[in-house]
Parts: sequence; structure tokens; C-alpha cells
Amino acid sequence: MRKQIDAFIRLGQPKFLLESFLTVTLGLTVSVYSGQSFQFGAWLMAQAVVSGTHLMTQYCNEYFDLEADSAHTGPNSWTGGSRVLVSGELKPVVSLAASFTLLFGVLALVVFLPSPVERLLGLAMVTLAWFYTAPPIRLNYHALGEITTSGVLTILCPLLAVYAQMKTVPPVLFALSGPLFLVMAARMMVMNFCDRDSDLLAGKHTLPNTLGPRRAAWLFTALQIAAYGLVAGVTLAGILPPPAGIGLLLTAPLAYPLCRRLLRDPPSEEDPAGAAAVARLATTHAAATGFTAIIGMLLATIWWSDDGWSSSVLVCVGIFAVYALLFTAVQLNGQNRNAVVS
Repeated sequence: MRKQIDAFIRLGQPKFLLESFLTVTLGLTVSVYSGQSFQFGAWLMAQAVVSGTHLMTQYCNEYFDLEADSAHTGPNSWTGGSRVLVSGELKPVVSLAASFTLLFGVLALVVFLPSPVERLLGLAMVTLAWFYTAPPIRLNYHALGEITTSGVLTILCPLLAVYAQMKTVPPVLFALSGPLFLVMAARMMVMNFCDRDSDLLAGKHTLPNTLGPRRAAWLFTALQIAAYGLVAGVTLAGILPPPAGIGLLLTAPLAYPLCRRLLRDPPSEEDPAGAAAVARLATTHAAATGFTAIIGMLLATIWWSDDGWSSSVLVCVGIFAVYALLFTAVQLNGQNRNAVVS
């Protein structure tokens, strides 16, 4: 029984839930920066919907991506699935049952969200997450998976968190979500680069497979340039406070080795260690943009708000600290010392 429970937990790949936890925290920080005091019930409900949806997606993907994962010849700690179903530790129906259970549970939570806008955002999130791999739409099989994941994580998640607190959306949220959307879409391209051979065998046409490695690498580079150009623009325009804008710009050097690697020697299943290193760096880069955005918004709140270190700011700092500790633990646990990005 203990082995089955352990396999069930690994099947859900809980480390990836930190991504949505970070973007909800970003939305919460934006609301506090905009003068809203922290509302515990609103935050808890939004976080429950987001985390439940994200976990549902993990189990759903494991089931509907089983053919592609089974064909994968070079899985690593970041791509190729959990390997729980492929290895036969659990039957595929377990993953399907878990995903449906979570789907119905999250939909119940969405029904109880207090406003029509929140319910609409929650429903959009659940729909896009379910059909990321589930038929008949299968977004990630038709070159739409990268923008779907990025849209849910960097736009819908913080949007739900902000609206749950404020019942309105300040412009600064979009100034932050825009660049983060571009960086996350690029990061998802890296993940699909690592799986492109097995994905093709399963009929999975992600952006790297649809465009081809060379054009996909140039698109990745263009997304990075657009993201940091947008950061500079919204900061100079006064929409984004300087601490957040400068912090985001400081993450640009992390994008350079990724652009160079994809253009010179794209990751593939033939080199699992190298693919894991690239995927880990892309994940670190995307997380760093969220890190610096939150820190920058907190600094702007402390410096320019009359309340300074208010209780709401302290709550945001505490939640962010929990995320930072968990992210560090995941990175240290999954580190492959033999993989080097060159």
C-alpha cells in the first residue's frame, strides 16, 4: 500500500504546482501594492481553485499522454512524464479516475466563487487545463499547448487572485503578466524541444515539431527579446514600478545561454542529461521572472505606501518565503550534477 501511495503522489508530479502557486502570489502582491488589504478567504478560495486545477492537469496529462511518454527514449526529471504509468506501477485508469475526481471537485469550488467574473475565470482555467491533452481538442497536440499553459499560469491565475481580492483589475497586473506570458511560453517550448521525437511518433505536433528546430529556436529568441523590450517599455511609461521593472531586466542574462543552446544544439532525447539541464535552466529562468516581479512589487509597496510594512505586506512576504523554500528544495532534489548547459 505504501508503494502505491508513493507512486500515486509521484504520478501527480507535485513539484510543478509551485508554478501556479507563484503566479497566484504575484496576483496577491499586485492587489496589496494597489492598496487592497489582504483577504484570507478570497486568497484561500482562489489558491484552492488554481492548485486543484493544476493538479487535475497533471493526472489528466499522465493518462492522455501515455502513448507519447511510452515512446520516449530519453526521459529526465523535467520531461517525459512521471514514468509511473509507463513502468506499470499503477494502471492508467487510476490517473484517469484521479483527474475526473479533481475535475468535479474544482468545478464545485468554481460554482461557489462569489462573483460571476471569478466563476468565469475559474471555468476558463479548468476548460483550458482539461483540454490541454484531453480529446477532442488536445491543444498541446495542435501547436497550442505552449500559449495555453502560459496563458493559464501567467494571466488567468494572477487575474483570479487579484479580482478575488479587489473586484477590479489594476493596469499594473497586465504590465507584469505580458512579459511573464512571453517568457513562460518560451519555457514551454524548451520542454517540448526535449520531447519532440517521441511526440512526433504519437502525433503530437507541438511548436518545435510544427516549426522545426531551427525556426522554433528563433521564435524562442524573439520571445525573449519581446519580453524584455516590453518590460523596458512599461517601466519607462510609468505603468510598472521601477523596482519590479529593474528586477525583471536583471533576469535577462539567464535567457542568453538558452537562446545560444537552442540555436546551436537543441536538446533531444538522445542526451537526457543535457536535456534535463536545459529544461531546468528554462524553469529557473521563468521562476526568476516571477521571483523578481514579486520582490519588486513588495519593495515598491514598502517604499511608496503610507502603510510601509503593513500586515498585508507581511502576509505576502510570508507566502513568498514558503514558495522560495519549496522551490529551492525541488531544485536541489532534482539537480543532475552531470548535466551542463554549454
